[in-house]
Amino acid sequence: MRKAEYRIVLPRIDDLQELNVMLAERLEEWAHAYKAEGKAEGKAEGKAEGEALALQKLLQKRFGAIPAHVLAMISAASLEQVDRWLDQVLDAESLDSLFQPPGS
Repeated sequence: MRKAEYRIVLPRIDDLQELNVMLAERLEEWAHAYKAEGKAEGKAEGKAEGEALALQKLLQKRFGAIPAHVLAMISAASLEQVDRWLDQVLDAESLDSLFQPPGS
């Protein structure tokens, strides 16, 4: 069963060659859109991974070995959270003070 969001409206077609050309053009459009979307997602993932690695490196340099629970928090954190930790890492007194829950 086809889903409604996948339906496309095709104009009146007089021959199969015209249909073939139209579908080829449509497939090319979809391929370009898919490729652009993939690039954007890849860039965002790469940025998040890079910032997480930079945070880990700074933490290790500043505080020594990083406990597994802190590494788990970093890997599960959003890009925005990693940015906040990066902003605070040089002023933090300890790992615990940097990674304690807000309001604690």
